[in-house]
Amino acid sequence: MSDCPSDETDFRVFFLDENGKIKKSKALKTIIEAEAIAEAEKMADGRKIELYDGCRLVFTIDAQ
Repeated sequence: MSDCPSDETDFRVFFLDENGKIKKSKALKTIIEAEAIAEAEKMADGRKIELYDGCRLVFTIDAQ
């Protein structure tokens, strides 16, 4: 049995500081992974972010 249930999509973008600590997060309304990735890319704006679906890491963008 998995500790990370995956029955429903629950995309959330986490904005991280220079130490990798979460500064804030934002829930996304989409249920389509490709759309969630595209939205996260737009939000990055040079910052390090991680996109999760529940507890599954989907995508990471490093700070520029």
